[in-house]
Amino acid sequence: MTRNTHDTTRSTNSDADGGSSERYLPDVLDGSSRRDFLKAGVAVGVGGLVLGGGTPATAAKVEERCNSDYGTIDVADGFVLMDNRWGNENAHQCIWRNADGSYGYDFDASNTGGGINYPEVFIGTRPWGASTGVAGFPIQRRDVEEFVMEVDGDVDISGGEWNWAEEWWLMEQPPTQQPETHQYEVMLLLDWSDDHDHGAVQDPGAWTDRFGNTVDLWVNYESGGTDADFYIFRIQGGHDGGKIDMAEIVTYLSGTEGVRGDLWLSGIELGNEYWTGAVGETTYDTFDVTINGSTYTSGIDDGGPVPTDTPTNTATETPTDTPGDGLVINDYDGDPAWSSNTNDLGQWCGAGSFENGSGTVSDGTLVLEYANGGWYQEQLNQSITDYSTLVLRVSGANGGEENDITFEMGGVSAMLSEVTNDTITTSGGDVTIDLEAAGVDRSSASLSLRLNFWGGGNSTLTIEEVALV
Repeated sequence: MTRNTHDTTRSTNSDADGGSSERYLPDVLDGSSRRDFLKAGVAVGVGGLVLGGGTPATAAKVEERCNSDYGTIDVADGFVLMDNRWGNENAHQCIWRNADGSYGYDFDASNTGGGINYPEVFIGTRPWGASTGVAGFPIQRRDVEEFVMEVDGDVDISGGEWNWAEEWWLMEQPPTQQPETHQYEVMLLLDWSDDHDHGAVQDPGAWTDRFGNTVDLWVNYESGGTDADFYIFRIQGGHDGGKIDMAEIVTYLSGTEGVRGDLWLSGIELGNEYWTGAVGETTYDTFDVTINGSTYTSGIDDGGPVPTDTPTNTATETPTDTPGDGLVINDYDGDPAWSSNTNDLGQWCGAGSFENGSGTVSDGTLVLEYANGGWYQEQLNQSITDYSTLVLRVSGANGGEENDITFEMGGVSAMLSEVTNDTITTSGGDVTIDLEAAGVDRSSASLSLRLNFWGGGNSTLTIEEVALV
């Protein structure tokens, strides 16, 4: 895409979590509640981008909200669509979810005045305290090892100024504990109209990620819609669908801009900023987010592709002392090394925010020293319906650490003491979890095990082995 460069004044984004939250269904909407300006075969506007082959104009809608000012629709587990009209209340705007799992919004700001609107989908937390309830966010910046966004959608906009923008925030405290501590606002433009501009590019070609996206730092404002320091990046030529390595932004801000590692990354927001005169529609067929091995999916058929390189049980070496005919997830014997972030299944593993960082391995055991914080995760990425029990071979410095730890797996989030009858002792032993009794979905192709230590007191957990039987 060719982009013209000229000086314009930008009105910055500053939304809120207030406004109406009333939910309603299409059958109670007035017949004029939806515009029909997007007909089959309509031409894409100047600067417009169309990805994928969806037909949003004819998709069957099962839920819709219009002009609700911050009203929301849950479009997938952990993903929330927001009717974010914060700057131009005269624009007609609708959000909707389709029967096939796709979702999106349309808007008409023709013949209106006012500022910016930003209909969006988000996952994780927002600086004002809202949360979609996923375990992966918020996360401290220094603990981000893997951070990938995958998008496939249809963007059809004509007239006026607009962009397609991903955004997240860096905060002093998790917003669910203390809202509005944001220090940095970070935006990545996936596409934009020819008249959307921020002057000369500050750092052209700052990096090219592993998926082939070349990213510029376009501008750094002293503040955005709030008093947060505001960085705007852009993908050269616009994004044509697929994966983006968001961890590169984290690395850049750390190494080049000196952003502190203890700040909290909120999550991801993705939407269209638009100004007076813009008319359009955006449909999301896929919007997936992966953070440190946990993949959250949304869109058609609940989103992302099923991994093709899932290990089989026969490819795993199982130690002779594993109970029964077990499947070892990780035994911390150095093959593979914990520092490689790879477990015995060939999948991602990691930990962070402990007193000893990401944990240390000593004599074939993983040592996690915690003081009211820390997270640990083993990614499985395969169905485990052949196994009924998870076995954690562990010991604790104090004993009773099962009362400090939150267990998360296959849709279950509970204190470890609530899903096991065993006790962690100072001498060590097996802590077993009946997965079926605990309600764990063992059929998921993106299964992971996560232990959270937030607010868990002070102790040390030593893990010798994690296995399935």
